[in-house]
Amino acid sequence: MSKERVIVMFGGRSVEHDVSILTGLQCLEALDPVRFDGMPLYIDPKGRWWIGDALRDRSFYPLTPAKETELTPVRLDLAPEDQPKLLFDRKGLLGSRTEAHDFDLIIPAIHGSNGEDGTLQGMLDFAGIPYSGSPALGSALAMNKAETKRLADASGIAVLPHHVFVRPKDGFIDGGDAEAALKASLGDAFAYPLIVKPLTLGSSIGVRKAGDRDALVAGLAEALKFDTRAIVEPCVDNLVEYNVAVRRRADGTVATSAIERPKTEAETLDFKNKYLAGGSPGAPKAKAGPSEGMASLNRTLNPDDLTDAQIAQIRGDAAALFAAMDLGGSVRIDFLSNGTTGEIWLNEVNPIPGSFAFFLWEAAEDPLSFLALTSAMIDEAKARTAADRRSTDAILGGGQIFRSDD
Repeated sequence: MSKERVIVMFGGRSVEHDVSILTGLQCLEALDPVRFDGMPLYIDPKGRWWIGDALRDRSFYPLTPAKETELTPVRLDLAPEDQPKLLFDRKGLLGSRTEAHDFDLIIPAIHGSNGEDGTLQGMLDFAGIPYSGSPALGSALAMNKAETKRLADASGIAVLPHHVFVRPKDGFIDGGDAEAALKASLGDAFAYPLIVKPLTLGSSIGVRKAGDRDALVAGLAEALKFDTRAIVEPCVDNLVEYNVAVRRRADGTVATSAIERPKTEAETLDFKNKYLAGGSPGAPKAKAGPSEGMASLNRTLNPDDLTDAQIAQIRGDAAALFAAMDLGGSVRIDFLSNGTTGEIWLNEVNPIPGSFAFFLWEAAEDPLSFLALTSAMIDEAKARTAADRRSTDAILGGGQIFRSDD
């Protein structure tokens, strides 16, 4: 039986570029070697696409001009007649010729902008290329924190009040005007401290806690460096965070993973707490094994401080939102809680979470290995691609205007 060639795409033009490398390398190691031939496809910060065996080694990064000589630049065939292809130019004595690498499916492992937000998924849909994870619309909605809250609220899921700020054309943010907008949106919930975030990023990049007007302005300025919009919401007292992963089983039912409670000494779980607490990024290992990335975060799995009612709320809300947004793959949904009152609110949805949240599935009531998870994601993608096939024939659709003279 011939193996299916699966491309794992990582890197990308995003501030979450480095985290994506870890997820991509972990995913490559977790592919079933009996069924799949995994192939790394790296997108560098300039947006260039590369293939090559050297990309499998964590110590190869960051990319340098010297290292580029070990790789092959490629581009995606956006009009494949049958088999999806990566195209590359091979130089010879008589000039260059275009050659192709055939493949069957892409696993997007790109976090944040230009990969997790529906843009990549839309391009793959346009080209008719199968891919794992959430479709374009669900990905775009999930990465927009305000749209996620709107859909959650409509589904009866508790969310915090919030206000979205648009980046000013002149770059100037007036603190008084910002406070007035927040008072109008948040009402009685307006009070310092506040949490300021980029609207469509993940990995806690650009997140600030604002204790007064000056800190609010500084937080907005920081968030709007990375996004065109920022979202501000109240800071939860006695904050405890809970996360759960969600996926769809082969029979169509929705499954939830173990619940995790991230542990940090900081008041907010930022990028440094998530990814750099275990060591310096300047001392990489040769391989990115399953213990790195989000899997190395200090956490408690299935914490015993949750009541049965809280567990039911977290699992029920996560499953309902996953279905309402028509998501796919392994999605992580995060919640905020007041540890004293026990109240729980939706925080955000991560359509491509770090490490695909495999560690949460390994600790689930019905455990799933990383290898089984990647296989399930691929099988789901193939089934969705087959189910989504539709005719685009203008004649059959009754939309033909121009006719051949033949």
